[in-house]
Amino acid sequence: MEPVLLSFHAPVHDLEQVAHHVVRDGMPAHLREWQHRSGARELVYLATCQRVMWLVWEGDADAIDPGPGCRRYEGEEAWTHLLAMSTGLESANLGDREIPGQLKDALVQAREVGVASDEAQAALEDVIREGQRLRTRLGLADGNVSVATVALKHLLDGLTPGASVALVGVGPMTRYLAERLPERGFKVAVANRTRSRAHELADPLGLPTVDLARLQRDPEGYDAIVTATAAPEPLFTLDGWQALQRAPLRLLDLALPPDSEPGLELLPWVQRVDLNAFLAQTATARTQRAEAALKAEPYLVGAARRLRHRAAARARKRHLVSAQERLDSAWGALEAEAQTLEQTMAGMDEAQREALKEILARGRTLAFRALVQTQPKSPTDGEAVNP
Repeated sequence: MEPVLLSFHAPVHDLEQVAHHVVRDGMPAHLREWQHRSGARELVYLATCQRVMWLVWEGDADAIDPGPGCRRYEGEEAWTHLLAMSTGLESANLGDREIPGQLKDALVQAREVGVASDEAQAALEDVIREGQRLRTRLGLADGNVSVATVALKHLLDGLTPGASVALVGVGPMTRYLAERLPERGFKVAVANRTRSRAHELADPLGLPTVDLARLQRDPEGYDAIVTATAAPEPLFTLDGWQALQRAPLRLLDLALPPDSEPGLELLPWVQRVDLNAFLAQTATARTQRAEAALKAEPYLVGAARRLRHRAAARARKRHLVSAQERLDSAWGALEAEAQTLEQTMAGMDEAQREALKEILARGRTLAFRALVQTQPKSPTDGEAVNP
C-alpha cells in the first residue's frame, strides 16, 4: 500500500494559489469528507507556509478534486517527493528544518480524527528517518534554515537592540522568535486570537502579552509586528490603520493565507514583508537548490526504493494476517461441520474417525502453507535495494 500525493507548493505554484487550498477551521469534518469522497483507507492533510498536500492510501485520490494545476505523485515518484520535502530540498529556503515536525503534527491530527492509522504512521516515520539520514549525507544535518530563522535575520538586520516586537500567534515560528529575540536584547510581547494561548507561550518565557484587538486598532509603541496565525481572514487591514500616523513599523507576515492586507503597503509608515519575499526565487537560491538536488539524486533513488520495499513488506504482512484470519475461520467452520457429520455417521469406527481428523488437520496445514507461498510480490522485487 503506497501513498498518492496531491500537492500545491512553492515555488511550483505561487503562494496565492497555495493559500486558496489551505484549510484551518473545521479540519475534522474536512478530513472525514475527503476520506469519504475518495474512499481512502488512510488519509493525511498537510498545510505549511508554502505547501498544501493530501496523502492518500488506496481509494481514488483524484476524487478529492483539489482543482486545476495540482501536482500528482505516485509510486517511486511519491516517495522521492516526500523524501526531498522532508530533507528540505523542496523548500524555497534550502534545508528548511520545520517539515518533519509539520508532518508529525499532520499525522497526529489525522489519527485523532480517525482517518489515518498504522500505515500512515509507519510510512511517515520512515520518511522522516530517511530524511534525517539524507540531511547528514548532504551536509544539512544542522538544520539551521527555516522561514523563522530568515525572519529572525531580517529583524536583526533591520532593527536596533532594544526595539519592541509584538509576536502574533503561538505556532512554531512565533515560538522560535519568542525564544531568540529576548536573547538579543529585544522587548517582546505575545498576542493571539485566544488570549489564554498567548499566556501559554509567554508566561514560561517571562514575556508580557498584549491584546490583539489593541494591535488591530493601533500598533503604537511597537517597532515591528510578526504575525503567523491560522486565521482565515486578514487580522490587519488598511481600513483599520489608514487614519493613523505612526513611527515606522515593520510588519512581517509569515501566515498562509496572509494575516495582513497587501494594501497596508500603501501606508508610508508600514514596511510590510510577506512570505513571497522570504521565499523569493533569487538566482542564488535556485543555484543552491539545483546543486543540492543533483548531489542528492542517487541518495534519493536508493532511499525511495527502500521506502517502497518496506511499504510492500508491511502490505504483505497485513495481507497475510488478514488472509490467515479468514482461512482460520473457514477451516474452523469446516471442522465444526465435520464434527456434526461424524456424529450422524454412527457406522464410523474409531480408526475412520481418527483418519478424518488427520485429513482435516493435514488440509489446514497445506492450506496455510500454500497461502504463505503465494504472497503478492513487492513493486521493488528484482531491484537492488541499498542498505
